[in-house]
Amino acid sequence: MVRRLRVPFIGLLAAVLIASAACSAAGQATPVASRVPASALPAGTYTSRLFQPAVTYTLPAGWDNPADDATYLTVRPAGSEVAGIHLFRDPLAAAQDAACAQAAEPGIAATSVALAAWIRSRPGLMVSPSKLVMIGGLRGVELDVGIVAGWTASCPFADGSPTVPLFFGSKGEYHWIVVGSERMRLTLLDAPGGGTLVVDIDAFDGTLIDPLVAAAAPIVQGFSFAPR
Repeated sequence: MVRRLRVPFIGLLAAVLIASAACSAAGQATPVASRVPASALPAGTYTSRLFQPAVTYTLPAGWDNPADDATYLTVRPAGSEVAGIHLFRDPLAAAQDAACAQAAEPGIAATSVALAAWIRSRPGLMVSPSKLVMIGGLRGVELDVGIVAGWTASCPFADGSPTVPLFFGSKGEYHWIVVGSERMRLTLLDAPGGGTLVVDIDAFDGTLIDPLVAAAAPIVQGFSFAPR
């Protein structure tokens, strides 16, 4: 199984395959690059191949789908390493020790209610008031999240950038960490048949969050989830 660890390099963020060398990409002025990479999919409606529950979504021109696993899926402006929409199935609260261990934080239930309350309690995070939402027929809660000003705790691999570990895959598939100026709009949903789905509209460069949310909102609102 592919395992992913998101870490910063030279002040930027990249999705890194643990089994391969890390690479980084320069930030962009807007979520959609002016020159669309060859990876871009034709505008249209797609259904996840591996992610469960199966999710159907409609993309505009200029977006791609670089990851589709049983517990993690992402769609993004094609080729972007700084903006995208990420879906997680049954994520666990990530360990909060100083070493940023690739492990779950003990004692936190993997439910939408418990995870939302835990995120709100993190001392390193600024979190908006909860907002009740519905996506694809699923009820959930929406939170805007970023790192508080003056936070200095940093994972050993973060070159001193402020960090707060957020999610850990139950089988170690990913280790999701908030870093530096990153901003995200998280929606925690009760999955069909039980469990939790998290939708993360994520700008690794926090200055991109507003245009990203505007571009991502119609995609997210159009999600349709198959019964489990």
